[in-house]
Amino acid sequence: MNVNHLDTDAPGITLLAFENDWCAQCYTERPVIQKIEDEYRGQLTVQSVNVATDATLADKYRVQTAPSMVLIKDGEVVERIPHFIDHDQLESFIRYYL
Repeated sequence: MNVNHLDTDAPGITLLAFENDWCAQCYTERPVIQKIEDEYRGQLTVQSVNVATDATLADKYRVQTAPSMVLIKDGEVVERIPHFIDHDQLESFIRYYL
C-alpha cells in the first residue's frame, strides 16, 4: 500500500508503524509488527512508514522519533506510542480498541 493513498479516515483500526533505515530498534520491531499484522488480518490495517521518505505523514501525526506507532480508530488517533514495545504490549492496545 502506498502511504500517499492511505485512508486513515476509513472505519476500523489502522496501525501506523513509523521507522527509518538506520534505527536498530526499528529492525527489532519489524517482526513484532509483522506478527500482529498476520494475527489480526482482516481486523486491522498495518502500514509501515519510513520517516525519512514520508516526512509529511510523520509531521501529520506529530511523530518525532523512530520507532513510533500511531493507532487510529475510525479516523481518530486513539494511541501514540513513541518507543519500541513488545508483542504483548502492542496486542493489549489493539485488543482494547477492537
